[in-house]
Amino acid sequence: MKTQEYLSEYLKENIIESETLHRMKQVIGEFGSRAPKILVTKCIDGRVHGSKAKGYPPTTIRFGRTDGNIVSTEKNNYSFWNRIDSIVNNAMCNTPEMPAIFIAYMHRSDKGFGCAAHHNNEEESYKAIQNQTREISKLFPSDKLYVLQGITNTDIMAETLIFDESIRISSKEIINDFSLKNLSDIFHKGFLKYPIKDPATARFVNFKTPEELCSGEMPLFHADFQTSLSMKSFLLLEISRIINENDFSSQKLVQPDVFHAILSVLQKVKSLPKTLLASFFYQSFWNISYAINQINKLNSMTESEQLKIIDHSEELICYGDGFELIPRNKTILVKTGRGDDYEALQVAKKVLEKNRAKKNPEYSKIIHINIEVSGEEMSWEDFNENISSKVHTMLRPVDEIFGESVSILTTYSYRDQKRFYPIRTINDNRIMYSTNIIDKINSSLLFSSMALKSREALYATDKLI
Repeated sequence: MKTQEYLSEYLKENIIESETLHRMKQVIGEFGSRAPKILVTKCIDGRVHGSKAKGYPPTTIRFGRTDGNIVSTEKNNYSFWNRIDSIVNNAMCNTPEMPAIFIAYMHRSDKGFGCAAHHNNEEESYKAIQNQTREISKLFPSDKLYVLQGITNTDIMAETLIFDESIRISSKEIINDFSLKNLSDIFHKGFLKYPIKDPATARFVNFKTPEELCSGEMPLFHADFQTSLSMKSFLLLEISRIINENDFSSQKLVQPDVFHAILSVLQKVKSLPKTLLASFFYQSFWNISYAINQINKLNSMTESEQLKIIDHSEELICYGDGFELIPRNKTILVKTGRGDDYEALQVAKKVLEKNRAKKNPEYSKIIHINIEVSGEEMSWEDFNENISSKVHTMLRPVDEIFGESVSILTTYSYRDQKRFYPIRTINDNRIMYSTNIIDKINSSLLFSSMALKSREALYATDKLI
């Protein structure tokens, strides 16, 4: 597959996923109204990508990503601290009874495919996240920002949440302790057999019972995007009701042993605000389900097939924000905010070149630069300030690390949409993709917000046909 063909298919997949996101906007909004505002920092490793394992729909969680989750916590690292200030202010204004959450994650592998940035050294990986949480906790009280650490097992996507650097809740341990083999094992038997009572959720899952959603080689519960989004919103609502009403003994949603295993750990955390108890319960419960699904998927594969899942197999580098809809292990994710983008891109380059040496693909090395914005671009000055100028600035470290030996895709997206719109705002032969949303309207004289919206709609329609 040549580079243009690869990019065309890549962008088409993004459009299809973003259409589902658009259809489910109301459901995601309901989830967001009940959930805390959350910021997660992770490694650029594509195997620990996205929010799926945490149970948070795209658009409801913010990310920072650097090589090995190494960041400068100096006060002049504007991108890093601005993300934190943004999430704290979001919580203060919109969920004043519920503090924001910051989680710094390291990752590890039972099979030996750990963090490339730390050369598989778990102690160094842990020091990197300790550094972040220690410095952040100095500035923000826990009633404004609740800070904790996390570990992701990239083999099975099970997470460990570390509260107060001592109390841990491990999805893998709960799975092993209760011999959980299937998704249905984590639910109360009374919940599985009957259609979901909530009418909206029932429609979105095509009136299937929870047992039907949890069964089969690829259970719809995780495999179907619309179904998964619906169940996230429904489960957060139900778990919040159970926790807030102290309906522990009579609840008919979670298998009782699993329910009490999660709850008993969380109740030991003295620093945990009561308003966050339900959300952390939900996150742990969802991750258990996600890890069970991953374990079953791996068990159905040959050893060589498993290696394609658990080892690095990323195909391109994504630099910027807004990449949450891309599948796990497809891309190496580099965000601004490390304090040294050059070093982060250098590590990403090494990982990509190692992966390409194994596959020898026909398409060239690709870097996708995306600028994500939160509101409409009403004038050319808006577009230039918020998008074009940032693309040009981000091209400089790409020049330094990759030179001419790379193809570049430059796009922008909206935070609530996650749809990539291709643009070409600078003369650069490395920018490959033929579509240019801003063509012939890229000046203050020619630009109009209506023209931009029209171009965006035509591009999306063309990709969907």
